[in-house]
Amino acid sequence: MSNVRFIRAPNKLAELARGKGGLSAGEAVKRANVALESLKDASIAIIDENLALIDQAYGPGNPDRVNLSLDGLYAHASRIIDAGGGLPGSGLEECARKVCELVDRSRVNHTRDWDAVDVHIATLKVLRAQGQSLTAAQRKSVLKGLSDVTTKRVGEG
Repeated sequence: MSNVRFIRAPNKLAELARGKGGLSAGEAVKRANVALESLKDASIAIIDENLALIDQAYGPGNPDRVNLSLDGLYAHASRIIDAGGGLPGSGLEECARKVCELVDRSRVNHTRDWDAVDVHIATLKVLRAQGQSLTAAQRKSVLKGLSDVTTKRVGEG
């Protein structure tokens, strides 16, 4: 026969959850999800606004884009990264990071390749429209392709 005694240690977290105004972990997660859902529309609006501004200023439809600094492209892509949580699993944040990488490498290598910019803008649009319906492998492949385009067109960073 064993003389093992089990001693239940006090659980401060459980006490707080059971106390007045306390929340269970499940309830806290539910509330957090509701709060995140309320931010989704605002995030999507920011994404759509910046994507439209990118396309308008830096897309192939603007013949004056050659006179623009790529700083604006970088700023708009950064805003998409910041708001990307509104479309989780779309690959949009990662794509916007690839746009920033393209701009950074363009600066370092003193080059500007509008075909590469066009590919990145088109990919942003595709991922905004269909990114959440792609498999993880498909998104990974698309993003790898963007890295390849950047390396081939503007060089290593």
